[in-house]
Amino acid sequence: MKKNDVTVIDLNDFPLPIYSIDIETQGIPEEVKKLKQIIVEHDALMIASPEHNGSMPAFLKNTIDWLSRVAEPGQTFFGETKKPVLLLSTSPGATGGATNIKTMAELMPWWGGDVKGTYSLGSYYEKFIDGKFDSQTEKEIADTVKLFESTL
Repeated sequence: MKKNDVTVIDLNDFPLPIYSIDIETQGIPEEVKKLKQIIVEHDALMIASPEHNGSMPAFLKNTIDWLSRVAEPGQTFFGETKKPVLLLSTSPGATGGATNIKTMAELMPWWGGDVKGTYSLGSYYEKFIDGKFDSQTEKEIADTVKLFESTL
């Protein structure tokens, strides 16, 4: 199996003001342009997001709002072609980030993504201890990633 190069993006490295038209008229933040360039340059995306009250965190939604403002007319902000996407989410509840994944999967075509796989982890605090997941969860995540890679 071929190995894929991976770039880890931590949205904390791309601090953005809360999106508004008033702020946008002052110019698109450079962080948005840099992030879009990174996304466009990659062949696939894995988006890992916790679930906050049944949805993506406001921090991620704000980033999406900004990215939508730098797309060329008629293009999605993930690039010119549909980009394969793996969605991963978690929450402390039993169903994990399943609602978040459902919402993001429905939005993916607008953003430019083609969902090839998902993984929802419930009971996060019981499965992530001392900075690592339990062995069963590690295996499930590894298998999910391997299956996603096979679609590329």
